[in-house]
Amino acid sequence: MRIGIQGDKGSTNERACFFFATKYGWKNSNIQYLITTENVLKSLERGDIQYGTFAWKSSRSGFVAETQKAIQKYSFEKVDEQDFQLDHALLSHSVIDIKRPVIFYSHPQALKEHKIALQNMFSQCVFREASDTALAAKNLRDGKYEKNSLVIAPLVCATLYDLDIFSSNLPSNVGYMTTIYLVKKRTM
Repeated sequence: MRIGIQGDKGSTNERACFFFATKYGWKNSNIQYLITTENVLKSLERGDIQYGTFAWKSSRSGFVAETQKAIQKYSFEKVDEQDFQLDHALLSHSVIDIKRPVIFYSHPQALKEHKIALQNMFSQCVFREASDTALAAKNLRDGKYEKNSLVIAPLVCATLYDLDIFSSNLPSNVGYMTTIYLVKKRTM
């Protein structure tokens, strides 16, 4: 069983994939980390995967823009959906100087959800989009971001990518739910 997910190791979609695999008894599933909804739907259409997961909407920011764009191009059948409480943390790889502008990297939806809280926590914020929250954590570990950068990612990414936890639980996590779809190729 090959399941393609919107995200990388440590993403909420990976957690969703484990949830659906357990629910449906898929013991030998193989996760394909496809990062974007478009890659998931393209792989589904080609038959490279049997199922896919992607974020559909979040409780406060609404529909996920990248998903809405991708579903215009591809056909799929929804199998299931599940809401997940997010546990986003601020992760770092070096000392953060809060007197200087702090650069935040994450998926656009996470930036949108946490922007006001971060602006209240830091005097100077710069927001930069990444394709995925967990991929942002991996990129930080790999030195792809400037000094004084933090990523917004699931807490598990601190361990996965050997990052420091700057803040373990953002106040904007409260009530921040994401609906993840499990999909398969549309049958005629």
